[in-house]
Amino acid sequence: MHDACHAIHPKAYNCLRHTDHYPAGWRCMKSALPVMAVMIVIAACITLPATAAVYYDSSIPQIITRGDAFSVSGTGATNGPVALWVIGRKYFGIRSTAPDRRGNFSIVFQPTETEKFSTGQYAVVLQDPGASGTMEIEPGRDSNGNLTIMNRGKIIARLGAQEDLPGNVQAETYALTSAAGLQGVDDTFLPEYFFVEEPSVQFDGIIPASGSRLPDKVSGGQVLFTGTTNLGTENTLMAEIRTPGSTSPVTSKELPIIAGKSLNIWSYGIEEPGLEPGDYLLTVGSADSRANSTAQFTVAETRTVTPTPELTGISGIVALPKGLDTLLILGIIFVFAVVVYTTGKK
Repeated sequence: MHDACHAIHPKAYNCLRHTDHYPAGWRCMKSALPVMAVMIVIAACITLPATAAVYYDSSIPQIITRGDAFSVSGTGATNGPVALWVIGRKYFGIRSTAPDRRGNFSIVFQPTETEKFSTGQYAVVLQDPGASGTMEIEPGRDSNGNLTIMNRGKIIARLGAQEDLPGNVQAETYALTSAAGLQGVDDTFLPEYFFVEEPSVQFDGIIPASGSRLPDKVSGGQVLFTGTTNLGTENTLMAEIRTPGSTSPVTSKELPIIAGKSLNIWSYGIEEPGLEPGDYLLTVGSADSRANSTAQFTVAETRTVTPTPELTGISGIVALPKGLDTLLILGIIFVFAVVVYTTGKK
């Protein structure tokens, strides 16, 4: 099924396959992504009607942050209700929805549902009933309670116990999508892969090999901290600065999450006069406490800058100390007067 899609839409298909961070799976660099306003459009392959298209929205394209909303919407679904299979580590769920008369549909997974996700690879498979308007392929369970895939009530694949589903579900997904090739089945499937990550917050500028130390700041001036997060922009962060050993914050502020190119970003600025000299801890985390990170930094005394001596209009000549120039002029006048007097005597 994947090869067939690749042959028809190589660009749309290849844009999803990035192995920098997840060698076994699929990932798109996101516009960090809302749920985020930027959507990844998956062009339909031979598995769906030629006019169909599906849109996946998540905190970061191809990434679902556990506890963030996740949605799938689409167009061109004119054969009746569609189903969405979600298969991942220890998770198996099917949702269905009826498109409107134009074939548009949307299915939303609320944070209460994605909170149940585990880290790892997930497959999101859209099932269209085909021209018959009836889905032949359905989920089921065997007598031992294990997950199965059924064709009109007959087991055609066994997936095992839900709690045993692995962090790489390509084999399980293929067992489902390959059912489209069975005789008498006109259901069609559109699979895509996502990864589920734990929510996290990171700091920019951490000193290498320091653990969690930021560069020193200078007292008396503006202080700025920045970082990234995989949380969606519908969330907010809380920043808190305190001194080591203290539970009372020196200052705190609620921060918005801004859409970024590959990760969402945040920034925290403190205007002049900044912070008093000393050691501090900065904690930035989600308002619902799903994720937080702490970094250390030191505020040093204000550096005194020695002014450069003023120069005269003549390059390379240093201006004379105050008052000495007057004495020099008087000396010159005195010498000139002596010379004139001496010359006149002669």
